[in-house]
Amino acid sequence: MKRTTLIGMAAVVAVLTCAPLRPAYAYIDPNSAGAIYQFLFPLLIAIGSVFAFLRRTIVRACTKLAHAVVTIVRGGRGRGTQEDRRPSGHAE
Repeated sequence: MKRTTLIGMAAVVAVLTCAPLRPAYAYIDPNSAGAIYQFLFPLLIAIGSVFAFLRRTIVRACTKLAHAVVTIVRGGRGRGTQEDRRPSGHAE
């Protein structure tokens, strides 16, 4: 198994272990569940559509953030400073 899967499973087990178990004396009317579904389903579709539409922008922002963090952590070491690098022919 992947390491992230093991960490995720351990987190779920930890949360379920710490969660208080009490009996729920409640009744949800089936019609109420339908109303919740009618509200949440289009909302989730809209959120997914926005994410798909802005996917490249989100990836570009995350890449810039990761590059900035790596530059800060390395303290200017590594690939060299901007002045030392030769032009690669790609627009930045």
